[in-house]
Amino acid sequence: MKIRKVLKTLLFVCFGLFFLFGIIDFKVSVEIILFFIIALVVVKLYELLMIFLGSYNRKLLGKIELFRSKFWDYLISMITVVLLYLIVRYDYLLEFKTNTFINFFFDSTSHYFAYYIIFSTYLISLLINDKHIFYFTKKGLVTKGNYFEDYLWEDFKAYTLIEEQSLIRFTKKNDKFLFVKYEESYFQENKTEILNVLNKNILYV
Repeated sequence: MKIRKVLKTLLFVCFGLFFLFGIIDFKVSVEIILFFIIALVVVKLYELLMIFLGSYNRKLLGKIELFRSKFWDYLISMITVVLLYLIVRYDYLLEFKTNTFINFFFDSTSHYFAYYIIFSTYLISLLINDKHIFYFTKKGLVTKGNYFEDYLWEDFKAYTLIEEQSLIRFTKKNDKFLFVKYEESYFQENKTEILNVLNKNILYV
């Protein structure tokens, strides 16, 4: 879990500095951003080694359920496409000047500002992503590919099975809920193991 917190921090630092240095010309901006990118890659590689070497044992639980309409996803996609088109088509209206940092990462003659929008969209998609999968471990719940919502068992005070909807409702310490939708056949095959882990760490209500 600590590794995930480090990854989350490094990722936000990299994105924040990237946009900041794109606007403000700083003498050692390239060196600073490269340092944090390398640190992010090193920590990520370490986590992957932990997973592949088996010291980070995890098993599938289910997909997060946000009860959100698919219309929202389509709307975000349409807005993104339109925004990218307008920026690339009318980039001369932005009057965006390049600096040393921009020239190092992008071709100054290209529509480099569109890359900023792409990165922004990617960051937003991470925050609103409703496709990530939850795995359970001895210490808590982790997600694959999304590092913004991991939990220790101590973060929950109770859980409830809603079998008619194939859902597990976790009640957090702040009385908010986390819903995980499981695959019925998989859950039945692994029900004993899953419930043993949950009942060992969280109160069933």
